[in-house]
Formats: sequence, structure tokens, C-alpha cells
Amino acid sequence: MDKTDPNSDVVKPIRDDLMSGAAELALRAITIFQAVLNGPAAASAPALKEKITETARALIDAQPAMAPIFHLSNTVLFAINKSTTVEAIKQDCQAALDKFEKTLCESASAIADEVFDLIPAGELIFAYSFSSTVVSALLNARAKGRYFRVACTEARPSMEGRKLASRLASGGIEVIHTFDNAMGLILPNCSTAFMGCDCVGRPGVVNKVGSWVLAVACRELGIPLYALSGTEKIVNDDRLFEFEKHERPPEEVWDFTTKGVRVLNHQFDLVPFNLLSGLVTERGILKEPDIEQYVSKLEVHEALKLQPATF
Repeated sequence: MDKTDPNSDVVKPIRDDLMSGAAELALRAITIFQAVLNGPAAASAPALKEKITETARALIDAQPAMAPIFHLSNTVLFAINKSTTVEAIKQDCQAALDKFEKTLCESASAIADEVFDLIPAGELIFAYSFSSTVVSALLNARAKGRYFRVACTEARPSMEGRKLASRLASGGIEVIHTFDNAMGLILPNCSTAFMGCDCVGRPGVVNKVGSWVLAVACRELGIPLYALSGTEKIVNDDRLFEFEKHERPPEEVWDFTTKGVRVLNHQFDLVPFNLLSGLVTERGILKEPDIEQYVSKLEVHEALKLQPATF
């Protein structure tokens, strides 16, 4: 996005947030839309619609791998499509925001109930990166009396694994935390593994880089690996691969480089469904063939459709 665009400042906290999961970022995006609604009065209904559309595009551009932000923006734009006055736009937009927030919360609760039966009592389980959905599921199980321990790694370079460890420990779960390269030392002691995901499509799930390595290791060790995700993260193929555009500044990996060294800082990768035991959603545990029904029903607002690449 052009740095002269005022929306650059509005979405900067979203763009710079490397610690939060997709659902958390979507909740924060809701507050940004609300700020637009409650900001300086729009000159006209078309002007307010344009402002909301610009905000939607800016939010998606800030975190292209985060499907809930796309779905939130898509929902908002469809909600105000036929609104003809400033007041109607505000009411319809707020109603869409409220409904989406309620859906996210209900989805996390339903997923937590699904996960309970997947956690073996008294065992060590593995969790990767940070996901509010994973955290709520594990804390829910602990609150219901299921005892287990959790192993996790840092999830470099952003270290959001530390946030995961802290949240779980504060909820009474014993946590063993180590660095990413030690995953092979601790994973063989685990009976089950969980990860969140930021985006889901026909080819698989997109999550923090390192997820593919975890998935391959779990396959080799015979450890069930489940990805936790609400169906609001399911997108079509074009949108799924938007995560490839998300290259972060090299200084986040190494703030001092030698001439001739290029630092790569891609923070997401794709895990195919054949490496997963299942996708745990609010509608049960889905497999690869189940995804098609959601993708085929996805309608994208005209303002958010991706333009074909030009060469």
C-alpha cells in the first residue's frame, strides 16, 4: 500500500503484529472498522462506502495470509452493498461486525469441545506457534479436569511460541518449552500434536513457517497432528496462495548481514492434507474432500476479487 495513504497508519498495528493468531487479528480488525464508522462524518453514503472499502483492502493487504480478515472484510462489503444512506451503512456494517464476532467466539467454543476427546489423559502433547483457538481448546480441556502437559517451541523468528507457553502456564498447564531445532528431541515423547492455521483451501492449510516440518516429523513418528480452524478460514485457491506475498523485513531474522548474504523471511508455509490427521472445525473434523463444499459456495465481493497476474 502507498505510504501516503491514511489507511496505512490505521492498519499499521495489524501489519506489524507477528504474535497474534488469525482469529485474534480478525477481532482487532473489527475495532478498526468500528473506528471508521465512528470517525469524522462522511460527506455522503458513497464516500463512506469508499472509505470502508479502502479499509477492507488495507486490512487484507496488511495480513494477506490471514483468512478471517478477508472473510470479515468480504462480509462487511456485502452487508453494505444495498445501503443507500450514511445511517443505513453504519447500521448494516455494525450488524455485520457483531455477527462476525459472535461467530468467531462460538466457533472457538465448539472447536474446544471437539478437541477435548482428542487429548489423551496424562500424556505430553505438542503445540506449535501461537493460536488463540489452540489456547482456548487446551485451557478448556484443563478446566474440565483433563490433565496433560504441553511441549512447544519458540516459533522463530517472532518467538510467538513464548506467548503460547505463557498463556498455557497461566491457565494451570505444565509446559515444556525449547527452541525450534530441538523439536526432534521432544516430539518423540508426545502422543498428539496440535497447531492452528491462518488459511485453509483445497491444497491444504497455511500456518506459521515450520508447520510443514512439524507435519513431516509427526508422519514419520506416527503422531496424530490436528489443525484447528473455524470454517471462516476456508478460501479459494487464488486467495490461499496470497501468503506467498508475505515476506517480512530481513532485519527480523538478522539485523546484521554480510555482503553477498540475502536473508529470507517468509513466515508461512503450506501443509497438505495428507500430512494431517484432520482439520478440527466447529462443524466437526474435516478431511480433504470436505473442503470443496465450502470453497464452491464462497462468493467474493467485486471490490476484493484478485486481478489476474500480468506479465
